[in-house]
Amino acid sequence: MKSSSPFSRRFQLRALMLACLFLFFKGEAINLSFGFGAGWRKLNDRYLREVYGDGYVFIPQAQLQLSRFVSIEIAYEGGYEKRAAIGIYQEPSTLKIAGWEFSGLCHYSFRGFRPFAKFGLGYYGYRQDIDSPHVPWRVNHHHFSFQAGTGVCFLFGSKFYFQPEIKFVWLKVKPFNQQVDLGGWRYIISLGYRL
Repeated sequence: MKSSSPFSRRFQLRALMLACLFLFFKGEAINLSFGFGAGWRKLNDRYLREVYGDGYVFIPQAQLQLSRFVSIEIAYEGGYEKRAAIGIYQEPSTLKIAGWEFSGLCHYSFRGFRPFAKFGLGYYGYRQDIDSPHVPWRVNHHHFSFQAGTGVCFLFGSKFYFQPEIKFVWLKVKPFNQQVDLGGWRYIISLGYRL
């Protein structure tokens, strides 16, 4: 019999954690919301920014409000994929960065809007392919790092919201012998729905 794959074990662990969270807060007034954000990300590394440039990102997200002042959030940042010629021989290359983010939020509600600050952990994947006729080159790594942000959630009725935010990601990586800073600022606008 085949043993279960790491993916299925991770899925089972997440399902168990969600079930425990549900049971722990059963009977409490919990607000669950889903949103979709899009915006612009900066790339800190000067050389890579000159080659690939900054770019667009999209961020689907889910947020669980645990109390009047505290929420937790899970989000996926994707969409940054750039192609450019690189190096002395101007060989075609691709850079792709994406990742999962887990955050804790502190917020305070006013009538019609709610400012917030958040801090969390991210698990980011970065991949660079250089299509060289001599020696094809690939980096495909993952890295844990921190991210933090702030913004304002504007409420429309009891269900819909509009949320501009700024966020900074710390992501210094060292795939070989040279450190590269893939972190930077994000400027995001999200629309969402509260259950």
